[in-house]
Amino acid sequence: MGGIMSTVISCFVSYCVPNSGILGSVAWGFSGVFIMLDLIGLSWFYCMSSGWIGFDGVSLLMAMLVILVPMMSLISSVSDYKLSDSTDSSKDMGEVVYMISLVCIIFFLMSNWMDFYFFFEFSLLPTFWLILKWGFQPERLQAGVLMLMYTVCGSLPLLIIILLVWNESFTDSFLLMKLMSGNWEYFQSWTCVLMILGFLVKLPIYLVHGWLPKAHVEAPLSGSMILAGILLKLGGYGLFRFVWVFEMKMSGMLMFIMVISLWGGLMSGLYCLTQSDLKALIAYSSISHMALGLGGILSFYECGKMAGICLFFAHGLCSPALFSLAASVYDWSHSRSVLLSKGILRVFPLFSVFWFLMCIINMGIPPSLNFFSEIFCMGSLVYLSIFFMIPLVFMCLFTGVYCMFLYSVVNHGICSEMVKPMFNLSERYLYSLVYSLSILMGGFLFLSCFMM
Repeated sequence: MGGIMSTVISCFVSYCVPNSGILGSVAWGFSGVFIMLDLIGLSWFYCMSSGWIGFDGVSLLMAMLVILVPMMSLISSVSDYKLSDSTDSSKDMGEVVYMISLVCIIFFLMSNWMDFYFFFEFSLLPTFWLILKWGFQPERLQAGVLMLMYTVCGSLPLLIIILLVWNESFTDSFLLMKLMSGNWEYFQSWTCVLMILGFLVKLPIYLVHGWLPKAHVEAPLSGSMILAGILLKLGGYGLFRFVWVFEMKMSGMLMFIMVISLWGGLMSGLYCLTQSDLKALIAYSSISHMALGLGGILSFYECGKMAGICLFFAHGLCSPALFSLAASVYDWSHSRSVLLSKGILRVFPLFSVFWFLMCIINMGIPPSLNFFSEIFCMGSLVYLSIFFMIPLVFMCLFTGVYCMFLYSVVNHGICSEMVKPMFNLSERYLYSLVYSLSILMGGFLFLSCFMM
């Protein structure tokens, strides 16, 4: 845990000195090194340090993500949160972000189902407040309520099944339930679908995704980055832990969920090509990537499960970076429309370079973490059924098309006469991308950290 503490300290120093030139760069560099060292030292044995805290490599990876993403969001939120701003609104926003981070870290370290469920649902409250108070449009109330309705209604069956299992086993401990594996008749029938429904809504998969684009569009930058980088991973981690504890096997119902998820990911890729709002486009791309990660976990192959976790981790760094870049476009053109926000390459070539790098990483270009995780997920799915090749091929095609569309439409062309661009963008947007870019492009050197 010493490596994690050093990472927290170096991240704090990096945030406190964002404009101090060499000193700030050194702090950022050391933070990245500490994170890589932490990844090398992860243990893949499940450890319980007390009756309610337990962790393994997956838990620590997700906790690392919780350290990175909120820091990126606070640094990027130039107009929402400033170190020199002492207003109550600015302080409140920082406190809400810290609360979300704390709740999510505790969630990833829980070792029993009831505490796990409590923090799984409690994470919605500060997120709802973040959207409601710092959102930009009047529709933010509708977006927040829709998010609560989807996630709470989807999680009620999860609570019922947890109580039933607790009543039968007289424990809600992950480790004790895993030692009792093979005695769970609940999870050989449709009841397993009810239990994982809460996780599927939080991911989300297609058909239960209606809350995600609205929440992203109405949320402030910090809310969008935390939502994409952390909160979506709560569902993926919960599904992984559910499969790990109960040692589930493939069934017709789970195969049906995988089919819906993959074809839904294909449809989400198509939706990306029809979006006129940058944030909505990036939000729909998350649905497509989460569908592939879900397929890797539900393939029940160890390689597929670890590739799914790797994909969640990579997406948790890539998607917030894209939202940060989208916010920089909004600061420049005062519009998120792909029809109005053009010509960044002419004015800010350095921003254009980062746009290109993050778009190709989102495509899964080698040697990024996205590439290796997607390849292993696809391999596990095709090994499970050759018919999965059809949606996977089209998902790859549409992902490449909408990523190139996103890059070209924002960076090339002539700025619309309807907007009055601002010719001074804050460099803090670029500072926030340093971690994600270095880890995503250099993480292939540490792929063993994602394998049992």
